[in-house]
Amino acid sequence: MRHAVKLLLFIATILLVSQQARSEEEGFSGQWEQIDSNVSAGEKCRVGIIRQGRFMRISTNNGWSATAETSSNGNSSYAAGMGRWNSYVEKYSQKAFYILLAVRGDRLMVIMKTEKADGSNQMVRTLFSRRTAKLRYGKT
Repeated sequence: MRHAVKLLLFIATILLVSQQARSEEEGFSGQWEQIDSNVSAGEKCRVGIIRQGRFMRISTNNGWSATAETSSNGNSSYAAGMGRWNSYVEKYSQKAFYILLAVRGDRLMVIMKTEKADGSNQMVRTLFSRRTAKLRYGKT
């Protein structure tokens, strides 16, 4: 009987720990839509983030992608990494940049330090909101 209780306690602990890890991973993971930026007045940026452990891959609809890593100190609300603009983005073509990300609930702040064509640095700050799944109702 004691072994059964210990086994149940062990299983409950494992489930609790794994649920906490999954909820932390969901912090960054998903689809995000731009709601504010200090630079772009054109097309709204959409970001997709896939996270695996401390590492994440970031892709966008407007010509840049990046990889980032959360802190090894256990704080999974912040990440830092490197990215690159695609060649078809004339303003920043093939330029590398530093990226910082912070997530809180359904908001994501992205700060990119990129180099302009004249060689000066530019800080791009963009705020995103988590995209929710839109259900389509209509004729079947």
